[in-house]
Amino acid sequence: MDEISISYHFGTENFQVRAPEDLVATIESTVRSLLPNAQFGSGQVIQVQVSWEQDGCLYVQVDLANQSWNYRDTEILDSRYDESDRERRAKERVRFGIHRLLEETFHLAPSPWGILTGVRPTKLVHSLLDRGFSTPEVSTLLNTVYGLSAEKIALILPVVNKQRSYFHPSPNQPVSIYLGIPFCPTRCSYCSFAAYPLGSHGHLLKGFLQALKVEIQEVGNLLHSLGVEVETVYLGGGTPTTVQGPDLAEMLHLIRKHLVTTSTTEFTVEAGRPETLSLETLCILKEAQVDRISINPQTMHQSTLERIGRQHSVEQVYTAYSLARQVGIPIINMDLILGLPGEKLEHVEETLSKIASLRPDNLTVHSLAIKRASRLKREARDVQIAQEEGEAMAAMAQDFASNLGMFPYYLYRQRYILGDLENIGYARPGLESRYNIQMMEERQTIIALGGGGITKLVDPDLSLVRLANPKCPATYSQQIRDGLETKIAQIGKHLLV
Repeated sequence: MDEISISYHFGTENFQVRAPEDLVATIESTVRSLLPNAQFGSGQVIQVQVSWEQDGCLYVQVDLANQSWNYRDTEILDSRYDESDRERRAKERVRFGIHRLLEETFHLAPSPWGILTGVRPTKLVHSLLDRGFSTPEVSTLLNTVYGLSAEKIALILPVVNKQRSYFHPSPNQPVSIYLGIPFCPTRCSYCSFAAYPLGSHGHLLKGFLQALKVEIQEVGNLLHSLGVEVETVYLGGGTPTTVQGPDLAEMLHLIRKHLVTTSTTEFTVEAGRPETLSLETLCILKEAQVDRISINPQTMHQSTLERIGRQHSVEQVYTAYSLARQVGIPIINMDLILGLPGEKLEHVEETLSKIASLRPDNLTVHSLAIKRASRLKREARDVQIAQEEGEAMAAMAQDFASNLGMFPYYLYRQRYILGDLENIGYARPGLESRYNIQMMEERQTIIALGGGGITKLVDPDLSLVRLANPKCPATYSQQIRDGLETKIAQIGKHLLV
């Protein structure tokens, strides 16, 4: 295999930072975004100088060993920028310079996402459009200030433009609801969510549902008293359909009674594990007017499913999907993970072909992150192989989605994704998940109930406050008994402003 460049260097490198004190943290975090094992205090010198010239222009110079990078920024003189923007731009130029010098020194591939390392790169674009920058101006800034490749600019701008049609004048009217059900049949090896296997934690389910019932009623009473409408309701977890039979029917009835309003346009249940989707369960979902579910195979290869701890068969995926269509669930999403242990390009192609034959309405594609396969951190050659395959897998998934008439409508990123790629949600036109957009872009208050849910109270200036529910079902039940009144009061105070 020909040697290819990668976007990260996992060797241990040592640096001394010589820079204004307020830039040191920025410099160190930027170095570690490319060199995760970097140490500071001794070693190669990184020297940074920042100055504002008499005409208001910004000048930045970054030196590393015998290399130097400098830039004179005149664009920051635009009247649409304020003082906080100028301070931010100085740090952005420093980060850009460090990226360029480290890429040259350690033979790294430039990240297609440039200096953007956050989960939500779309938020930057929304912010610029809010300020009055045109789409062509934003495109130029993404390239010249943030270093995005032409391919990523061509991806992110249509996603952002699609999302903006779903935003509301107020982040607090309407709101959305998230309910976390922190139980699963088993725990998958790659999972980082609140998910407790029934085998070890099933005895906590009854108490959890009793506490959730109280929280549903109290939050519903608050919203009704304030006249606040609910746009979307989303049950995640975990696997909500781990709750079965009369318990599931009662939970959904309470949600419809207390949380669904006349403005509710979307009711989603993350029914990810196909072994939980019996005909009875799907009929209960349909009766409750659930209009969107996820059936998440992750892969259509039985050996991989067993390797990652998903105790269902490929055949159960087909059966669950067929039953969901038979019952009449309007929208079905399917999740895939690219780069699962042992899978090569041909495995992903076969999975995509099988998914395409089902013709789901949404497809969410998660790219391999190195943290999901820590073995890759040990061997540079393995990283190169995985990087090359990861990029090909992502391109293949995009082609399959396009052939199914789907377009990307939301995306997010994780640290150390191979190829510095992204996770993307695709949907047929008009079938995008409003909740996914609002949750990812943080333009709407989302009130979270249940285990592991994080309430996000969004202010008109788009700043937000987070309130986290405990992940553990037992701890959650205790908090509902002892702390629900405080949470309700805090949410009420926010919605009254």
